[in-house]
Amino acid sequence: MCCWSVGLVQRRIEAAGFTTISLSWIPDLTASTGAPRIAAIEHPPGLTVGTPGDHDGQMAVLRAALQALVHMSAAGSVSHLPFSWVEPVPKLDLHPPKTPPISQYLVRHPWDFPRFLRRDPPDRA
Repeated sequence: MCCWSVGLVQRRIEAAGFTTISLSWIPDLTASTGAPRIAAIEHPPGLTVGTPGDHDGQMAVLRAALQALVHMSAAGSVSHLPFSWVEPVPKLDLHPPKTPPISQYLVRHPWDFPRFLRRDPPDRA
């Protein structure tokens, strides 16, 4: 599942000597993946850095995340960014044109979902 890969990739990059940070609207879930550093933001799903086309707003979020990274020395740190979503979520088409293969598989084999959560996916396709 994609959320587990965030922590795995971050830990590998950190093991190579680079500091990383995840931008997350669900910091508790992201922390459960073992992500070393998290910038928490109160934005709706799919709009983590802001609305499409809002260059200034997106740059402000990215700058805030990088600034948080400067002040986070210990792995396991969470910094809550000073942004909140106050307006209604815009009507955007945020769904992919085709259902991802993992979703298609889990619809056909819902009993395998716990295995994915345990990071032990089945061998069959």
